[in-house]
Amino acid sequence: MKRIFLSLSICVLSLSCRKEYDVNDFSGNLKPYLERLSKEKAIPVSDTVAKNFLERNASKEELIKLMDAKKPLLRVVAYRAIINRSEPEYFDLLINHLSDTAKVAWWYYEDAGSYFSVSDVMIREAFDKNGLSPIQKKVLTERVLLEHSYLDISNWMIQDIDPDKKYYHLIKERAKTKSKDCGNQLISCYALSKFRKKQDAKLLLSVFKQNINGYCQENIFKSIEIFPDALFFPLLKSYFQDNIKDKLSEKKNLDNNVLYFVKAVAAYKNSEALEILNYIAQNNTYINKGFWPPANKTYVLKALKIHYTPVYDSLIKEIEKEMNPCDLKSLISEITNETRAGNQQKW
Repeated sequence: MKRIFLSLSICVLSLSCRKEYDVNDFSGNLKPYLERLSKEKAIPVSDTVAKNFLERNASKEELIKLMDAKKPLLRVVAYRAIINRSEPEYFDLLINHLSDTAKVAWWYYEDAGSYFSVSDVMIREAFDKNGLSPIQKKVLTERVLLEHSYLDISNWMIQDIDPDKKYYHLIKERAKTKSKDCGNQLISCYALSKFRKKQDAKLLLSVFKQNINGYCQENIFKSIEIFPDALFFPLLKSYFQDNIKDKLSEKKNLDNNVLYFVKAVAAYKNSEALEILNYIAQNNTYINKGFWPPANKTYVLKALKIHYTPVYDSLIKEIEKEMNPCDLKSLISEITNETRAGNQQKW
């Protein structure tokens, strides 16, 4: 599989006419290493002699020039070297190359790879290696979402940004659009839910119903948690009846979807929600069978604490009585850390 993929990756598509430099346009000591890199069929995932030589010996000016090479792979390698050397121009160079939509092959796992635009890879390099300041993230997000929303990285950005009216139309259009898998559409629904607009509830419900039995339930439940509109609660009750009631057992390990489900239910803060949460808390299941406490009890307690209302007091006290003080303290600390992390922009 990998051999076939790599042979296909020789063909790359460059849509920009700005790229102009050939290997022969570079100094003699770099030329043989650039020729070697030019023969790579995918972005090198580990150190190579040629890549290391380029990073150590090319001048900053040569690397910047190489970012306008004819071969897309060389442009990525040049930017990676700039990032690894922490050259101060790295962000301006990134902004100036967002329109680089040539495709390159990248193996992100040993047996999993795909094609990405040069600019997508550059953004990932800048984010992973150097990090980006809040101001840089804001500038980059605005440029990508308003001018280069065709980039794959835009889905990552949409998922993590705070609601902003200038992105609302883009996000809503994506929430309406079916994707090859459920992921991208439901990521957009999650982003749309952050606006908490009543007029969007019917659209969101329609998408949720189409995907509730699929592989992307996490984003459905996360969307409902942040926008617990009354229109969605019957869907949660139906999911409970079909997938949870009479199906929890000590013999069955629990998956993370139940955590997201109980947080979505708890967000409604009413007696019906309490009834569902109480059932899940009383029917023991585990992340790893045999370990205490049962995962669903901690999941429910976490949801009750995050979406606290006096209606939940009795169930909170009941679960807390079963936990030793160390476990309870650890759980509360975990909730605090998760809440703090949730308030920080990941992208």
